[in-house]
Amino acid sequence: MIFFFRNAGYFKCEAISRRCSIRLNKPLLDLRSRKDTVETLLHEMIHYYQRINGTRILDHGPEFQYHMERINRESGADVTIDHDFYDEYESLKRHSWRCNGPCAQVVRRVMDRTPYSKGHKRECGGEFIKIQEPDDSPPNKRMRLDQ
Repeated sequence: MIFFFRNAGYFKCEAISRRCSIRLNKPLLDLRSRKDTVETLLHEMIHYYQRINGTRILDHGPEFQYHMERINRESGADVTIDHDFYDEYESLKRHSWRCNGPCAQVVRRVMDRTPYSKGHKRECGGEFIKIQEPDDSPPNKRMRLDQ
């Protein structure tokens, strides 16, 4: 499954069914090295290991760090607590909207989904108008960012 979160990987375990899964952010990891993909997968596998061995709190505390350091020492990997790739994520934000209200806020997103916030609508009164999209998107009415 492809997803567009800022994190390179994500471990999820359903409370009722106890079904667990690891998801990797392919669009983001495609911009990184194979080593980063492997280390992200190892990071998420530590969470999985913790879960199947009865750990209730799946954080990056002492138990997680113990396994992380053990894997790094024995394999030569460089698994870290944080595997966010901010610059790569920002480069994936290729859809832009500008508010036509007084705030004129510009919002950039990975997904082609119009920003919406009841708070913004209440405070500003404006609506977001698409001003930029990737060249490979379907034809649509577009304005340039510098307009």
